[in-house]
Amino acid sequence: MSRRVRDSRYRFSFLCQKKCPFLARKRHFCKLFQAHYPRPLHSAVRLGKIGPLSRLPSRNRSPMNHAIRFSAPRVNPGLRPLVILLTGLLALLFCLRNPLFHGMAPGFDASLFAVMGKMWSEGGVLYRDMIDIKGTMIFALDALGYHMGGFFGIWLLEWALCWLGLLASWQAFAQLGLSLRARLGTMLAVLALYSTRYYYGNMTEDWTFHLALIAQWAFITMLLDKRFSWGPALVAALTFAIVAWMRTNNGAFWGAWYLVLFCHWCLREQWRCALALLFSSLLGLALIGGPLFAYFQHHSLLAEFKYYAFDIFFEGSYGTGFSPDVGSVGLLRTRLIMLLPAFIVLMMGRRQEWYLPALCATLFGVIFTLIANSVSGHVFDHYDVLYLPLALLPLACLLDRSEQQADGLGLLCISLVVLTASWLLAQQLGYGWSTKEWSLERVREVLGNSLLWALPVLILVPLWRAWDVRSATPWLASLAMLALLLNNAWEGSLKGKPFNPPAQVRVDRIKAETGPTDKIWVDGIQPQYYLWTDRQPASAYLFFANVNPPYDVRERVLADIKRQSPKFIIAKPERIADELKKPTTPSSLAFYQYLVSQYEEVDPGLYRRR
Repeated sequence: MSRRVRDSRYRFSFLCQKKCPFLARKRHFCKLFQAHYPRPLHSAVRLGKIGPLSRLPSRNRSPMNHAIRFSAPRVNPGLRPLVILLTGLLALLFCLRNPLFHGMAPGFDASLFAVMGKMWSEGGVLYRDMIDIKGTMIFALDALGYHMGGFFGIWLLEWALCWLGLLASWQAFAQLGLSLRARLGTMLAVLALYSTRYYYGNMTEDWTFHLALIAQWAFITMLLDKRFSWGPALVAALTFAIVAWMRTNNGAFWGAWYLVLFCHWCLREQWRCALALLFSSLLGLALIGGPLFAYFQHHSLLAEFKYYAFDIFFEGSYGTGFSPDVGSVGLLRTRLIMLLPAFIVLMMGRRQEWYLPALCATLFGVIFTLIANSVSGHVFDHYDVLYLPLALLPLACLLDRSEQQADGLGLLCISLVVLTASWLLAQQLGYGWSTKEWSLERVREVLGNSLLWALPVLILVPLWRAWDVRSATPWLASLAMLALLLNNAWEGSLKGKPFNPPAQVRVDRIKAETGPTDKIWVDGIQPQYYLWTDRQPASAYLFFANVNPPYDVRERVLADIKRQSPKFIIAKPERIADELKKPTTPSSLAFYQYLVSQYEEVDPGLYRRR
């Protein structure tokens, strides 16, 4: 606009105000109104930082302002090399606890999965040559990893998925507009907590955790896009299918997000998006399950596949029955129950369009996970892991809100975060974790005592507000959690080795006197020997004694032992003596009579074929 035109417009406006005082008063009133009631965030002039979590100007940050802010189109920030390196380093520090990195054996089930994956990779037929009561995909993942590079390849595959999961969650939270410190603090906190009950890797819950972080990005992306998109939908569908064919009740996280997104789009009358979402989930199940059905149909093992992967969990052969008290243990021991109240208050403010769907997905996820963990009736630390993907979003939102403002809501957020951390630390220092099963009475005792020890830390919360150290607190906490991860990596180099010197003697002798094609048998719950010796088992029935199928397992194991004639059998002499003196079943007596008649003890607990 030229200067002459601008000056003429100014003179015209001045003359109008002089001749019409009413017009001047009206313009003055409009300026006052705009000063007190600025334009909404979706106005392009007031956007500033474009993104779904654009902050209000300071004069409009009122706790009474509950109007929903209509989000601008989703912003997908590019991945910086520093972020890629940071998430890769965090995943590495976490996964170094897995003894497979050092060529050692992880926890009980995890070693069994690795051995079965190796057997499948080398040509064995699942549910015929090796049998355990899990879905197919856990063995398929281990077979793929073993094919990539032996047992180290299994570790490498898990680390890659962990890295992708952290990277995906970082990107998802960036799309939500959460601050860098909130994102970093959340990942460090959850990984530090996870490392305290990490079952040394390769458990179904571990794979579920990594895949859930990847799926979280897909669901959040579609929620912010307000429409169905095939790229994220296929990511969500394939991760869901892998988990569903691995262990169905581990898919609670996906079930919650699918339900919320489907209902959300139906309420908005986006019928095509809702139906496409449903179709994509079924497509994912078909893409993963189709080849599995074809494989078992080819080997005439469809009935065995259906029984050991699904039916056995519902007929009473495994577990002690449905128990909601057992299912809620993980909700308490991860302290997610402590974060939920503030998260609900924050999300019910509905300041962003995605608040309510995210809240519903989290709450439904908690309910579905509680039901899923109630099925077996067992209380193990690694079952708690299924709650951890649900804790990421609440923790990140609370940290972000406490960083923004030190008002009442911000104080509530940081108070519950601090109390949660103190409660976890008190339990870790006082009791630690266990790879063995807990009783409910012991769980209640540990939770109650550790909470009493943690309550005094709330005295520091007012000081946190008074000293205004909000900018330094996240970094100090991050350093503490990073130190815990470093300790976790150090412990990984010490775990997974033979239990004691006699166990090392057994391993060395078996490796020296057998070849790669020879087979051994380990009596009891010690599948780590198959991994330490790198030898295959002589029987297909590898599940543990807490599984009671409707047939005599000992009888079938004895038949396999007679047919395979393994060169070595590992068994506890005390158990052999007890069973010979007072047998639990006739088949157990027959098994141990065959053992002592056909094998001689060459080392304590090691028996060689005569």
